[in-house]
Parts: sequence; C-alpha cells; structure tokens
Amino acid sequence: HIFTAPFLAKPTGYYAPADAAAAQLEHLEDLLVGLPHIASVDAFQHWLYTEGVEASAAERDAAWLRLRARFEPDVDFSGLEAERVARWYRQSHIFTAPFYYIEYGLAQLGALQVWRRSLADPADALARYKAALALGGTRPLPEIYETAGASLMFDAEGMRALVADVEARMAELRDQAAEPVRTL
Repeated sequence: HIFTAPFLAKPTGYYAPADAAAAQLEHLEDLLVGLPHIASVDAFQHWLYTEGVEASAAERDAAWLRLRARFEPDVDFSGLEAERVARWYRQSHIFTAPFYYIEYGLAQLGALQVWRRSLADPADALARYKAALALGGTRPLPEIYETAGASLMFDAEGMRALVADVEARMAELRDQAAEPVRTL
C-alpha cells in the first residue's frame, strides 16, 4: 500500500482524488495507532514470561494497564477502563505465538522508512526495496533492512523524526480528503 498510494486516484487508480487521500490518511493513522499497541504487547509478554509467570489475574491486568500507559501516556480512557484492560485478552499472539507480535512493529517501521525514502526518490526506493526482497532469508535482518534503505529502529530520536514525517503527510492528506477525517 505504501508504494501504491500515489496511484490510488484516477486516472491510474480507482478512487476520486479526495477518496484516495482519505484512504492514504486512514492507512497512515492505523500504522501510527498500531505501534503503541505492538509495543505494549511485546513489553507485556516480556514481563509475563519473566516476572509475571506466577502473577494473579489482577496482577496481570495491572501490569497490562501500566505498560499501556507507558506507551500511550496522553490517551484518556476515562469510562473505558474495563475495555482497556480486556484488550490484552483479545491478543491471541500472547497465548499462541509468544514474542511474535513484535515482528509486525519491525515490519511497519521498516515500511515507513522505505515510504519516507520514496517521497524523495520513488525509483530509488523501489529499486532498493526490490533488492532487499531478492535477498530473501539469505542475509541477517539488519542487512536486509539496510539494503532497503531502512534500519531496525529502536531509538526515540529516530522514531520521533519518522512519526513527524508521517504526521506531516497526514496533515497534507487531511486537506485533500473528501470528508472530515478523525485526528489522532
């Protein structure tokens, strides 16, 4: 979706320009909203399998809420406390594929970096992405990301810059979207 976004609008795509902008905006919003959840799930699993093995249900719920607050410090869930705590129960990866969910976050961060590169030089970004895909599983993940023009990003400064770029693009898209769009 990241590479196809510029081609969603007619005449190359299916959508009217305003609808294409709205679709791109929704996709970028979903990516940003998903990252704190992914981080919460990963941190919760780390806690659960190291310190929380013998924890009671109430202690596990409290740990989830503590971690969720760490990754979403400015979100007001007043009146939705039960729903907020129940969210970890819905995350099947916690029960069926421990420590796998972080893969989604790593993939999203890599995709956003490739997308950011494509804004400046679409042909180079696509060529690098294809070169990375051609490596398959023959190289370590950091090398595959580097080939794609990305990195395994874990630092606050890098994340801040990437999110700022996404938010800037979202602001542009809000001006182009057909209908008023929710804001984060």
